[in-house]
Amino acid sequence: MAKTTPLHSTHVSLDARMIDFGGWDMPIQYEGIVSECATTRQRVGIFDIGHMGRLEFSGPQAVEALDYCVSCNVAALTDGRVKYGLILTERGTAIDDVLVYKDIDRVHVVVNAGNRDVDREHFRKIVAEKGFDCLVIDAACPQEPHQGHSFLGVPQTMLALQGPNSETLLQRVVNTDTVVSELRYYRMMRTTILGLNCLVSRTGYTGEDGFEIFFDLREAQRMWDLLLSQGEDLGISPVGLGARDTLRTEAGMPLYGNEIDLETTPIEAGLRFGVALKGGDYIGKSVLADQVENGVSKKLVGLEVDTRRVPRQGCALMDGETTLGAVTSGTFAPTLDKNIAMGFVPPSHAEVGTTFEVDIRGKRHGCTVVPMPFYKRSK
Repeated sequence: MAKTTPLHSTHVSLDARMIDFGGWDMPIQYEGIVSECATTRQRVGIFDIGHMGRLEFSGPQAVEALDYCVSCNVAALTDGRVKYGLILTERGTAIDDVLVYKDIDRVHVVVNAGNRDVDREHFRKIVAEKGFDCLVIDAACPQEPHQGHSFLGVPQTMLALQGPNSETLLQRVVNTDTVVSELRYYRMMRTTILGLNCLVSRTGYTGEDGFEIFFDLREAQRMWDLLLSQGEDLGISPVGLGARDTLRTEAGMPLYGNEIDLETTPIEAGLRFGVALKGGDYIGKSVLADQVENGVSKKLVGLEVDTRRVPRQGCALMDGETTLGAVTSGTFAPTLDKNIAMGFVPPSHAEVGTTFEVDIRGKRHGCTVVPMPFYKRSK
């Protein structure tokens, strides 16, 4: 049986089209993907991200433990900083990608929905094997010992606001002592909304300005209703997974299972910014260091496709009779009014301007390597 977020009945009541996503019954769209993309790019969209995993590392060696488990330099983070990183195998390939949030007395980690159980048990296994004095709590699981252990003391859920009006909306609902504009990109803070203790971060997965709110999952409906009512004049609307996937592809952002997986390293996927080669040791580090120094056999590239047919994951990328690689993500980009894709090719075909073909349902179409991201918001 598929898992559900606390807002599942709300999505159903809104006539959202529901799909299975990583074992979760989630809304793929409400009014439609194109209109929901426009809402996010032009106004403000609200996203239920309660399916994402939320873990907390606490205790005297919380930072040291997480630093050994992920590719970013956790020890270098100051309080309030957020950093992208990856959980790696000994081969340097990706178990998952994560966001790490350095709090005053602990470190929060957000992981992908389909990997949350695997990631939690992987972290706990490493902590136990290495003897770190650290507790790993699943902050989203009601069965965990939250009181006295997790930051909020209760199981959490998350909502996201994305779009140019998101800062204005968030300022309306936080306590009067909080100045949202002072929260910089890839930072987090503690605040209150509806009298509830919350964590708020400023990151996002759409290419737009946006925020994530961590709070008591029992208050999900009240928080959802507040944000919708306070954002009505700002053009707020619910946004589903379909638009989120289109938006993140336009922004050139990876998705686990598409651009990164157990056969792909972050260096191959163009995620060097999430890899620290200085500082302490971590699982898979030596492999990544070798790839940075000596190169890789495949590279992720952005593609514009010369057809109105949409390239999808798995479509072969061809140079004559030679298969170069395959599309990892492809979509019609409503913001750009063109079809775009990402895929892996040999370094010899990865330069911007290189042309070859993509096979879409048995027919070849021209495509050109272009810079990523495909879309970048104006500041």
